[in-house]
Amino acid sequence: MAVLNNSSQLLEERQYLREGETEISERAFNLIIGGVLLWGFLLNYLMVTLFGVQINRMVSDMGVAPFLIGYFVLVIAGSVMIGKGGAGLSFLGYNLIALPIGVVVCGCVDGIPAGVVQSAVLVTAIVTLSFMILATLFPDFFLGLGRVLFVGLAVSLAAELVTVLIFRRYASIYEWIFVAIFSLYIGYDWARANTCARTVDNAIDLAASLYLDIINLFLRILEIMSKRKD
Repeated sequence: MAVLNNSSQLLEERQYLREGETEISERAFNLIIGGVLLWGFLLNYLMVTLFGVQINRMVSDMGVAPFLIGYFVLVIAGSVMIGKGGAGLSFLGYNLIALPIGVVVCGCVDGIPAGVVQSAVLVTAIVTLSFMILATLFPDFFLGLGRVLFVGLAVSLAAELVTVLIFRRYASIYEWIFVAIFSLYIGYDWARANTCARTVDNAIDLAASLYLDIINLFLRILEIMSKRKD
């Protein structure tokens, strides 16, 4: 349920300063990426811990169709703001994405033991850090994966949907495929961050891409670990 914009055209455009933009230091650029990521995760954590029961009840009362419509409206609107706006509008768009995804996270962790959730968070953090390090060491390899990852994600999502809707079955192999895809996406987006012009807007935009990669990775790892626990 993620919207990922990783086109090579966007990468090429962001290698240079746009009119009216000011370049910031590498330290400030990385701090903004980290801060925006932490804000998204903190927002999701607060939603789960403080309002998880109420959110799940609201979604249940609302029904699946209205929720999905609202979800995609907010995520698409947020993605447009991130792609077209300045730093302020990009941050607003980031929040429009993080909020509905937080609702999804509330539903996914409902009924799962806290220990399993904590283990999934730890594994996600280790995988994320590992692929960021790999992307720093081998940036050219990861930058060349953009188109392959996009096609692979689209094909895998379509295959998963067909398997569930038509054959009424679900193959656990999909979870492992998505773990691999989103792990590589983390490396790709981190390598991309090291080639883009260091501006506040780019830092927020890249944080949004990394946020989507990491959240999707976490949800797939959580699904694998919860099934193994059962």
